Amino acid sequence: MSFTAQLQAFTDVAIGNVEQVYRATAISLFTRVIRRTPVQSGRLRGNWQTDISSPAQGTLDRTGASAAINETVVVCNRAELNQSIYFTNNLPYAVPIENGSSTQAPTGMLRVTVLEFVNVVNQQAAQL
Repeated sequence: MSFTAQLQAFTDVAIGNVEQVYRATAISLFTRVIRRTPVQSGRLRGNWQTDISSPAQGTLDRTGASAAINETVVVCNRAELNQSIYFTNNLPYAVPIENGSSTQAPTGMLRVTVLEFVNVVNQQAAQL
């Protein structure tokens, strides 16, 4: 195998590894947010929406974590490195709850998860 071919093979593996870490990190972080979302009716958990290239508009009638997590996994596994993954919740009470209005999540859902970002990336990279 030529040096050029070896270099290309190395590059392909490296890019594949970065894509794996990118997708797995997004799935892990988004799933943590969904699970940390306080539950009264379950609608807030169900309204976490994952999209590629543009944020979701509107709200959903779904409740609970399962459908939101399943969507997260499917969408994130389709994402390529040159694409942004958007994670949104458009319910009007999502922001007040993130800002501490819920006794179930007084420190919010997103803020505490963002603090774990570096550790999650390192965990995902270590699994390669």
